[in-house]
Amino acid sequence: MKKIGTYLVYVLAVVFIMLACACGTIAFAELGYSAVLVFTFGYGFALLSMYLIFILHELGHAFCGYLTGYQLVACGLGHFILTKNSGRFHLSRTAILKNVGAQYIGLKEDESDQRIILMLSGGLIVHLSLILLAIVFGFLTRSWYFAGTWIFLNLSFFLNNILPVGITDGAKIWELLQHPENTKYAYLMLRHSAQTLLAPQEYDLKDFIMPVAEDAKGSFAESVQTLQGLVFILDDNIELAKQQLQSVLEKTDNPMSQTLSQLYLLQIALLEGDYEKAEEYASNRGVKSFLSLKTADMQVIQAWYQFKVKKDVVQTHKAMKIARQKMNSSRMLRDEKIYYQNWLAELEKELTEGV
Repeated sequence: MKKIGTYLVYVLAVVFIMLACACGTIAFAELGYSAVLVFTFGYGFALLSMYLIFILHELGHAFCGYLTGYQLVACGLGHFILTKNSGRFHLSRTAILKNVGAQYIGLKEDESDQRIILMLSGGLIVHLSLILLAIVFGFLTRSWYFAGTWIFLNLSFFLNNILPVGITDGAKIWELLQHPENTKYAYLMLRHSAQTLLAPQEYDLKDFIMPVAEDAKGSFAESVQTLQGLVFILDDNIELAKQQLQSVLEKTDNPMSQTLSQLYLLQIALLEGDYEKAEEYASNRGVKSFLSLKTADMQVIQAWYQFKVKKDVVQTHKAMKIARQKMNSSRMLRDEKIYYQNWLAELEKELTEGV
């Protein structure tokens, strides 16, 4: 029943986006434009509104974070991210995952403060506020089709984000309401994300690991356990890494936790020469999405996979080229960078020797 309800909400969200586009076209039709311009301006208005709403959503997180003592670290949309370091803002490009179009990262000193839920709720509050503003705009101007575009878009985004599944704001809020003890893991992951953006070479990944209770549930706890598995890989404790990641995979129902566990289990399979298992993990849609990211670590894994499993030397060299280009710009912590540099050098040696 839960899955059916989730699918119905997704369908309803898509319907609202279609209605928003329809309202946009009707709004311009009423202004007397030709058919071609009606569709061009109507869909253009809807698309630009979407991007503006994405930005306002993240600013909602930033504002609620500011109210509860957060210091802004980063706020991004699509491939562009604005980071704040030493009081100055810097705009840069970043790799993004499918379905992750925007992000906000903030830090605060009091990591026991349960008001992290207010920060996570900021985007949802924005959508509700924009719906109310659009209704007021409609009453004042009688331009209900323009107002309808924003009403339906915000209803769609609100529904998508309030769902307590996956990596949505709703899922994070629900987890912290159900497991308030996971707050410390949530703050740890925020610090890890911030460090990779601000000064990755000043810390090792193991600096962002803490003990997690065996019975801990929720994506924040699972994220810390997954990082622990990666630390085991970096330290060449392959058996411990495999046990850790398989444990996460067996108990989680969170899509991101499943994907990350399978991604690093793919890496382990490549290290152990279990190419049948590697193919199984690499065929996962989420893992494929990660392997397509143009970051050094992902492209090193991709290169080994193409070389050992697919026997595709052309794709191997392509992935290696991207990995070399991105080695100094990919946001890896110090021990991660050293590890993937060495693993890439090992592959280059094998190719040179014709292994």
